[in-house]
Amino acid sequence: MLRFNHSWLLMIGICAGLSGSILALPAKAQGMGPQQGPDKSYLIILAQKLGRTAGNAEFCGYDGDDIEEFIAKSMARLAKESEDRVLLAGGRVEFNAHAAFGRAEGPEKGCQSFGLAYAEAKSTLLY
Repeated sequence: MLRFNHSWLLMIGICAGLSGSILALPAKAQGMGPQQGPDKSYLIILAQKLGRTAGNAEFCGYDGDDIEEFIAKSMARLAKESEDRVLLAGGRVEFNAHAAFGRAEGPEKGCQSFGLAYAEAKSTLLY
């Protein structure tokens, strides 16, 4: 007898929703970049901000070891903030999508202005 597992259905629905937001990313990247809607959870918004910061740091040519440490601490922070593995997976997808956007476009105000924002983001990961 086949048993129906509701957690799989939930995971499929979340993955479908996330894939839709990832597919929409190139269209947003042509205009203003990724947008933050009022319906997004704290974890997703945090993942977007940290991912964009990591990508911007790579774009600006910051030290690779420093960026790797930032990414590792970002992933640890996302894991700490997540309620379950499905949300954590969604946060990682958002992080990677926004990191790719940052690597491609760089900071909005240029690399010279980015240093302070990068230092501030790194300080939020010290917990």
